Amino acid sequence: MVVREVPVPMPGPDEVRLRVQYCGICGSDVSLYKTGALAGPDVVLGHEVSATVDLDPAGRLRPGSRVTPFPARGCGTCVFCRDGHWRFCLDPPAGVGGGFAEFTVYPARNLIPVPAGLDDRRAAAAEPLGVALRGVELAAPSPDDLAYVSGLGSIGLFTVAGLVQAGCRVVGADPNPDRRAAAEALGAEAAFDNAVHDPVATTLSFDPRGPRVAFECAGVPESLQDVFEVCGPLGVVGILGIPMAPVLLLRMTIKEQRAFSISGPSPDSMRRALDLLRERPEVGDVVTGTVPLEGLGTAMESLAEGRGGIKVLVDPGAG
Repeated sequence: MVVREVPVPMPGPDEVRLRVQYCGICGSDVSLYKTGALAGPDVVLGHEVSATVDLDPAGRLRPGSRVTPFPARGCGTCVFCRDGHWRFCLDPPAGVGGGFAEFTVYPARNLIPVPAGLDDRRAAAAEPLGVALRGVELAAPSPDDLAYVSGLGSIGLFTVAGLVQAGCRVVGADPNPDRRAAAEALGAEAAFDNAVHDPVATTLSFDPRGPRVAFECAGVPESLQDVFEVCGPLGVVGILGIPMAPVLLLRMTIKEQRAFSISGPSPDSMRRALDLLRERPEVGDVVTGTVPLEGLGTAMESLAEGRGGIKVLVDPGAG
């Protein structure tokens, strides 16, 4: 990771320049850092942004307005963009995220107002919490369903919060004791070390039918295999991590499970995330620290090695 001076970007047609307040380091950013995918001298990562409007040439938004951008930009004209699915754009604009900078540019249509009463630090969690809330929505649990979350990093903890909001009984699993404690603070009924305790036997002790919904949030192949083993018959498996290896789906077939994955939030799930962060400020406590732009490389290295906190934000204004 290299910090360098570049010209302040100028917004194009229908775009707005934003002054970044905070930008979260996403698990996908860490995956790109570890693999070198999308690397290059002009690549600026970062898409979990809270910002203020710096310049709107069209005069739609006042300078200083607080916003968070939906990250998928889209060309606006292809079949997927016309259907509202900008993430699957056939001709996406150049650029990746742009949030690890003092200024970035986004289409005006992507900007979601941050409600009064919610601070900028918590507002930066709208994108990853939006991922979790969209995942819970697609899993469609019923109140009092037993839900299992494997991997209690930021996405896993946000998924716990979303499941608790949906009225589920939640059991989480992670080898890290601090993350297990955070899950219980967010309302999980229990959280255990899945490197020590068998996940299937442990979850069956809460309900002999097994979990109705189960989420893989660790991005580890062994975790994904465990999730299919743990999830009960006729259950739903949500894959929110990025496990880069094959998995045996025999149990999925025998138990008639359904599985889905998602590549990000929706604008609606981000709006609901902002509301939840305002209603339950403790959900924002998943954010465990901030670093200046100059500390981004060290923070990336620590997170890639499995240490360095849960959700770390970059503060471009910090010296």
